[in-house]
Amino acid sequence: MHEWDPESADPNQQVGARHHTVPAFYLRRFANSQHQVWVRDRRSARAGLRKESDLAIRDFYTFQNTQGQPDGRMEQMLQQIEGRAARALRRVTSAVTWGRPITPEDKADLCVFVAFQCVRGLRTRREIELMADLYVRLLQVNAPVGSGRRQIAAYRETLRDFRTLEVTSHPNEHVSLLGELAKPLCDHLLQRPLTVIELTDGALLTCDEPIVTFSDDEDASDPVIPQARRRTRSRRRQGQRTIRQAKTLIHIQSTRTRGLARADEVVMPVGRRTLLVFSPHATGGPSHLQVSAEESAEAVKEINKRMLDQAYFMAFAHPDDRHLLADPLPDVGPLYRLGGVHPEQARIAEATPSHLRPELFRRR
Repeated sequence: MHEWDPESADPNQQVGARHHTVPAFYLRRFANSQHQVWVRDRRSARAGLRKESDLAIRDFYTFQNTQGQPDGRMEQMLQQIEGRAARALRRVTSAVTWGRPITPEDKADLCVFVAFQCVRGLRTRREIELMADLYVRLLQVNAPVGSGRRQIAAYRETLRDFRTLEVTSHPNEHVSLLGELAKPLCDHLLQRPLTVIELTDGALLTCDEPIVTFSDDEDASDPVIPQARRRTRSRRRQGQRTIRQAKTLIHIQSTRTRGLARADEVVMPVGRRTLLVFSPHATGGPSHLQVSAEESAEAVKEINKRMLDQAYFMAFAHPDDRHLLADPLPDVGPLYRLGGVHPEQARIAEATPSHLRPELFRRR
């Protein structure tokens, strides 16, 4: 992205435009000649054809800058990332260059693209909103210690309020964290061998969370820390009893697939029969691989199932593969788990969010 300078870019550009959380160039790899994809949207009872240009959200990456004005430079930066990734993807999947080593430049562009795709979607924004709500609860919803009846009554009233109210962060919070969240993921992916795999049978679908991970022990869920049992101590100071403050460790764990660093393989479908696979560090392998029909059928079944389980709002397939989206999408459960908290906090975290759609710029 050396040719693009955010300091000199026009902040008004892309303000008011429709922004793709799943890039248009990526969707076109699953589209027909009319740029249409078959879409299963959990907000609609029926699947149907949609143009890739319609699968965007107005001002999703627009933020309010320090001058208080709408700013479109995050969307401009993402367009730069997408453009470089699209060119790299064309080169590494081309029949002309098939089998040639992937250049460091192309690998870097694809790693940046995959890293940002992990954190730029609606689910990540909703997770950040729920984290903000959790933070307020941790500050406000704490069992009173050494309090009288009035304080305990006020505490119980607060609990009732927090069962129905939710604190929501501004969309700026998500936009401001994109680079910080993507950088360690990109650095990690750069250390992994990258292989482009071509399947010879079956068809892949994708979704609005198109990065999946696979591990040998993925059936065993990662534990969260238990709530620490502490005996509250107090001391007298100037004739009054003062409660000593105690620090508590809170463990927040996403319910998404296992993190990239702990995964054996990181996989992204980039076409009906094409995959990007980031393998474990210790393994070496070819830059390109074509697998048999039997292996392809097995891979398609496993990856498509994972895609459907991971879809947040939408799943996409080529119109000729609409049978892959014949059934409604699985329900979305809790977005994170909590450890080290009292039962009221854990109960809230274990519940499915009241709504899935996050805040949008200047509108709900």
